[in-house]
Amino acid sequence: MTNANTAPRSAVRPETAAARRAAFRPVLVLLAAFTAVSLAMIAVLIAQSVMGIAVDTAVWIRCSLVFASGVVMLLIARSASRGSRAAWVRIRIISPIVLVAVIVIVSIPGFLPDWVRIEQALCGLLVLPAAILLNRPRMGRHFPQSA
Repeated sequence: MTNANTAPRSAVRPETAAARRAAFRPVLVLLAAFTAVSLAMIAVLIAQSVMGIAVDTAVWIRCSLVFASGVVMLLIARSASRGSRAAWVRIRIISPIVLVAVIVIVSIPGFLPDWVRIEQALCGLLVLPAAILLNRPRMGRHFPQSA
């Protein structure tokens, strides 16, 4: 119950919401770029298949998983930018895991063709600053724990 002197618990001051959205803007741009690069790779694989160039199944699977992870991370980050503390916790956990997975896959010699490894490394370079930004104490101030 609220009265004239107290705001509802779910109310967020506009300046707080604007500051949170501003803090998330670079994260959303980085994750959108990650997703776009992954989608471009899928388009390249489709074009190669149409032209009759054989593409290894491992490449298809890996690139599809990276694209899917990009979409999921982008959706979760969007939700966090709108104020969802649970989404912020999720993206803080998921982004370093995706980064480590990319590093491991890129570092396995001969597992993927060099051109795919370069694309994967680029994706990792896009996730790295996002993971750092998401885990900084300054970002956590936008999501105070409930009393």
